[in-house]
Amino acid sequence: MPLPTVIHSQVDPAAITKVTRLFNNTLDSILTELIQNARRAGATTIDLDVAEAEDRQWLIVADDGAGIADPAVILALGRSGWDGDIAAREDPAGMGVFSLAGRHVEIRSRSRAGGEAWRVSIAPGDWESGGPIPVYRCDHRFGTEIRLPLEDDWAKSLEASASTAARYCPTPIRFKGAPLSRSDWLAEAVVIVETDGVRIGLYNGARSTHYQPRINFHGLTVPCTLPSIDEKDRSWWARIDIVDAPALQLVLPARKEMVENAALETLRETVRKAIYGHIASLGSHRLSFAQWTEARNLGIDLPEATALLRGWTPATADLNSGDVGPGLIPAENLVLMQQFGAPLEQCAAFALARDGRLEGSLADPDNAMAGYGWYDALPRITALKFEIERDGATHVFDSDILPGLESGTLDRLDLMVEISGARSETLTVPAPVVIEYDEAHHWNFEEANILLASPDAISPDELVDLLEASCFCASDDREADSWETQNDRFLLDAREMATRLLLGDDAALVERLRAIIVYRAQWFVPEGRQFSVIIGRSAIDVRIEPVPASPGY
Repeated sequence: MPLPTVIHSQVDPAAITKVTRLFNNTLDSILTELIQNARRAGATTIDLDVAEAEDRQWLIVADDGAGIADPAVILALGRSGWDGDIAAREDPAGMGVFSLAGRHVEIRSRSRAGGEAWRVSIAPGDWESGGPIPVYRCDHRFGTEIRLPLEDDWAKSLEASASTAARYCPTPIRFKGAPLSRSDWLAEAVVIVETDGVRIGLYNGARSTHYQPRINFHGLTVPCTLPSIDEKDRSWWARIDIVDAPALQLVLPARKEMVENAALETLRETVRKAIYGHIASLGSHRLSFAQWTEARNLGIDLPEATALLRGWTPATADLNSGDVGPGLIPAENLVLMQQFGAPLEQCAAFALARDGRLEGSLADPDNAMAGYGWYDALPRITALKFEIERDGATHVFDSDILPGLESGTLDRLDLMVEISGARSETLTVPAPVVIEYDEAHHWNFEEANILLASPDAISPDELVDLLEASCFCASDDREADSWETQNDRFLLDAREMATRLLLGDDAALVERLRAIIVYRAQWFVPEGRQFSVIIGRSAIDVRIEPVPASPGY
């Protein structure tokens, strides 16, 4: 057979024999299709009702719209029969009635354009057979009425499905004569922007997930990925209410998602502009520099972000143990603290707090702000290191160097803080303590080396807090105990270590025993009583007695 010189698009007539497989045929999808058809027909009201006839219940969907002049169009797949104006504005696909394919359906209609009222009865097999279906004259008001048998499981959910279909539909819907409630799809929006046949509602706060509806297509709500813009303290997202935008279309035949086309991309850009425009109207913002640049490229002129940064909080070994920190503070005169790891930062913070010269002037870096003039001009702490003297030798401890000295007191301990920028300088800060620990190389915090400026440089409680922040990191292995249990065990061991180092072995034994009693036995003491205990290697003497009365009673 010779090759053709041209080809044409066409729909094989055999496609009609597969029509029952094109649609879901659920109650929700049927109501959606029939309501959309009635709305396109210009109905002022859509009635959903249930009637008894022929020993069964029938679902009735009736409207007062334009009606159907030619009964042949209802079974012409892909041929909508709508007039030119509707066809241009809504792009109907001629598939709505086929949501009923495979069911017994009775249709009555009378066109407002003229002609007689008619009715047809379509048997389940008629949808695919292509055989003739008689058309009868009848009495019927203007508009269209569709009847189909009401299945038992449909009857249970009919009112709920009708309420869902009516909620965001622009055309009023009645169920058994009672109006169903309607809501504005953009209710609770911070601001509504109307443009290019759509209403854009902007919201501030937690946004719906990507699979939740974001677009209302004349009462049918569908998910769609739309732009969202997060500031440091505000999160902006959008919903769309389609009013008259024929280029925005649904994927057929399911109508569960938007067609990814140029019109949808244009809508997304319009949403971005709407969000940035609204932010501009607020007078101040905390957008990243990249977002600020995007806004300017879209024609939205914004000032630089408000000069606020989060006050510096030293890193902790365990992410679940971090301090909330001082919050946002004005960036003027701030110094950015780079990242140096939990042990170095915790011990530096302890020394800086006692020194006081940088109190309230340290901030966490925020790379999202890089590019703004005020941010780029801020000085930065580019190096932290401890200088250590012991037995006439000088050592350095920083992010790269671990001297490996044994725990104990030193001859000298100073923190060196290198600041670069407009106020470049190196500060020398007397340091009470430094904890040398690298979780990447150590398996247990007992391998930490604790170096002290003097025996009284720090209290046991303060050292325990430093050890926890610098070294404790709970294991997330499924065989491990809970975070709380791991933390309790760590604190018990850390307190014994801190007490032994600062107060001696006897104090450490007493502290260990006290901690065990608090954890294991104190809850057992009856109210108003106390235990006196003498513990020896060979015997334990335990006595219970009343709590002595306080003096003056």
